[in-house]
Amino acid sequence: MRARVRVVLLAASLVGCAGPFQYNMKRESARVIAPTPHPDSVVISEIRRNAVGTPTKWVATTPSGVYDCSLADGERHPICAKR
Repeated sequence: MRARVRVVLLAASLVGCAGPFQYNMKRESARVIAPTPHPDSVVISEIRRNAVGTPTKWVATTPSGVYDCSLADGERHPICAKR
């Protein structure tokens, strides 16, 4: 019984952490895409993570187009190129 409770709590905490992190990806992607769209209009998909678990590449879709984004180690802002 305790093991089930722990599994449920762990799963809930992992799902809860994904929301703010993905919003930060939306916000940072919107910041580098010109003209700057509202972060809520950016849809993030195809997230690829490095060995540490931080995203390194993703696809940002906006009403104005689809962008391939990447974030190098040590950089604060991603680079997004329109497809």
